[in-house]
Amino acid sequence: MNPERLHELIDAWRDGNLTEATAAQLSQTLRDSDEARRIFRAEAQMHGLLYQAVLAQAVEEAATRATRPISPVTAEGERKLRWLDALVPSRKLLFAGAGGLVLCLVAAMLWISTGPWKPKFFAILTRAPNCVWEGRTPPLPGERLAPGTLRLNQGMAEIKLANGVEILIEAPTQIDLLDLGHSVLKSGRMVARVPPTGRGYAVDTPKARFVDLGTEFGISVGSDRGTVAQVFDGVVVAELKKADASGKRTHRLVAGETMRIDAADTAELQNTAFSHERFLRTFSRPSVHEGDELIPFKPSQVAAMEVVAAPGPVTIDGDLSEWDLSGRFEARCAEPIAKSYYVQGAMMYDAQYLYIAARVGDPMPMRNVIDPNIDPWSAWMGGGLHLHLCTDRTFGWPLKAQWPAPGRQASAQDISDRIVHLFLWYFQPREQPCLSLRYGMKMDRGVVNPPDWKGAFRKAPDGRSYTLECAVPWALLGAGGDPPHTGDVLGLSWTIEWSDASGRRWKGQLVEIKNPPYADRGKDVMTYMNAEAWGKAIYR
Repeated sequence: MNPERLHELIDAWRDGNLTEATAAQLSQTLRDSDEARRIFRAEAQMHGLLYQAVLAQAVEEAATRATRPISPVTAEGERKLRWLDALVPSRKLLFAGAGGLVLCLVAAMLWISTGPWKPKFFAILTRAPNCVWEGRTPPLPGERLAPGTLRLNQGMAEIKLANGVEILIEAPTQIDLLDLGHSVLKSGRMVARVPPTGRGYAVDTPKARFVDLGTEFGISVGSDRGTVAQVFDGVVVAELKKADASGKRTHRLVAGETMRIDAADTAELQNTAFSHERFLRTFSRPSVHEGDELIPFKPSQVAAMEVVAAPGPVTIDGDLSEWDLSGRFEARCAEPIAKSYYVQGAMMYDAQYLYIAARVGDPMPMRNVIDPNIDPWSAWMGGGLHLHLCTDRTFGWPLKAQWPAPGRQASAQDISDRIVHLFLWYFQPREQPCLSLRYGMKMDRGVVNPPDWKGAFRKAPDGRSYTLECAVPWALLGAGGDPPHTGDVLGLSWTIEWSDASGRRWKGQLVEIKNPPYADRGKDVMTYMNAEAWGKAIYR
């Protein structure tokens, strides 16, 4: 076996460029070599071509069976063997084309040995950074997918079907993957990119079926079952479940067109504006981890922050002139972007509120378009400020709370409502300051924009930074009857999140106020999962 030649043949097969001669050569190589079959299978799986990977496995299994002694066969088996014998002399005529010899050979071997066979898996979960799924056994990146329902509660995920169709879903979404040519979007948002091999791929929604004719398109289904479809490239045919006002049930959508079908089944084509920002079409790179290098990782420089008593009444308007900023800290990202990406943070307190203020360097400030009413737990991808903090002095410092790993008994700290994760962002479409709070290290409960908090954002005149100011009642932080007071030393960490110009794609982060032993640990210790990594909040 010539490994270099084998890889050339596999590349040609994967790209659909095999000739009759090279197909015969690849087929013979796979017949003759266990190592060639192993490489073939690994290459197919690596590239996510599941159908070919299954066939590669079949080659291996069928070749193994071929080395076994032949057992007596039934009359039905004799008919199958005679069919193969009849097929072999005319092989050149039947198998000419891109890879036909290889694929048909495998199919014939399977038919002889096992009868008709249908693949259990037809898709693969190619990417799922920081995703939270509903269900006891959530899928993992690289996992093959059988027909079934996926419920994504947080994050974005990418799925690739064996026919080359790529699907990107945004939380919260529920989608049924039925087969290579058909999915059902029950709620949420998806974008499908369909190559020629997937032409005819269809997506059902409560209001319509959308059939692809070789294109890229996005679909969203709202809580009222209303549907929006938008075509980025190519053509899509919309088949309405109920006829529109003109009596039509079928509409042809081309690139640049958008259709909206409301809860009352009113369909609008020309009156719905096309928007590139309506759907997220690509992932950010790299994946979303503290140590990834889109914005280069920088070890924490700040171990503690002073939280000072408010000198008097505080008006929440984005103007910090009445603040005592003596406890302020400043941190910057690594060069060469330190001048543009930075944070100046301060905190104060009184008997009723915890006050938070920050000036954030951001060349594209206040652009977050992730709706707090739809997907608040993914809002960090559009930029804002994360705080992880503790309000229970009995826990001491450093904290011992951790994300409850499977098989480990959760501690009182792990599940405490006095360990809180806050995220502050500005929802640009409604010009709305937003706050989400999640409790405990598992973060399995929380609230969004509760009525008693106050927040304000103010963009700098040069458009390259913003100031945020907020007041959060102690009651929302689990400390309404026992707020922190002078002398307390509690756990605290800040994370500033940045996005690109779309306000949807995460660009990087800066993590500050960390326990010194964890200051330079990013990828291996996630701050939100390990409270021991948090620095100190010193109340004075």
